[in-house]
Parts: sequence; structure tokens; C-alpha cells
Amino acid sequence: MSTHLITNVRTALAYTVQAIRYADNALILFLEMSDFPLPANPIKIQYYQDVIDHLTEVYLAMKGLPFDTYFPSDPIITVAPVVAQVQDNQHLINLSDNRISLALDKTEDSINYVDQALLLCADDEKLNGQLFFIKLGLVEARDALVSGLNEPDFVVG
Repeated sequence: MSTHLITNVRTALAYTVQAIRYADNALILFLEMSDFPLPANPIKIQYYQDVIDHLTEVYLAMKGLPFDTYFPSDPIITVAPVVAQVQDNQHLINLSDNRISLALDKTEDSINYVDQALLLCADDEKLNGQLFFIKLGLVEARDALVSGLNEPDFVVG
């Protein structure tokens, strides 16, 4: 198995973990908004939850690949938790949207690395199929991220 292939999958896995953390943090921030003056949009909340679900499935699929997915010196990728003591909804929305934008960037990076891995494993049909379905999961997560960002923050009318 090519070391470049393994490195691409490991890097995609690391970016996927970061995207999960960012999306989870955004969902938590969005849920902290009070019901005043308007309730948070439940469709937006569902999109964020869908992102976390898709990315988690991708993470588990990557961990199930037939090779070791850990870096030789496992990088510890931390996402500093956002402590939101402010009750200003606009501030929480901005923090949430920022985290979703970061999750979108990391998901795009994961897609690019999986694309590279797909090119490197063209001879192995089974691995190629597994990576293809991983890519589909990442694309679904990306689409949910974009849809969540495009949804209005509050239920209007």
C-alpha cells in the first residue's frame, strides 16, 4: 500500500475530526440562544445535526479501512471551546456561523485529500469503493453545512 495513499487518508481523517468538533461547537452555540425575541430555526438546528451525523459516519468508515489510520506521532488537534457568557443572540449567531464556516473549510480539505487517495488506489477496487462512499458522505456533510448556513437563524412568521 502506498505511503502517499495512507498519508492522504490520515490527513482527511484529521480534518474530519476537526470538522466534527467545529460543527458540534456551532450546534451548541446555536442551541444556547434564548427564545427571546424569536425562537431559533429548528430546520437550521437539524442541518447542523445532520452534518455531525454524516461526518461521524465518515469518521467511522475511515477508521474501518484496512490499514492503520493513525499518524506515527498522533497529532493532537484541539479546537478551543468557545465560552459564550454573552446573552446577545447576534453574538451567538456570529460565533455559530464562524464555527460552521470552519467546519466547511475542514470538510472541503477532507474531500480534497480523499480525492487524492482515490487517484492513488485506482488498482484496488475494494478500497476504491470504500473511499468513494467516504467521499459521498463528506459531500453530503458539505451540502448540509451550506444549507444550514443559508437557512434563516430564526423562525419568521
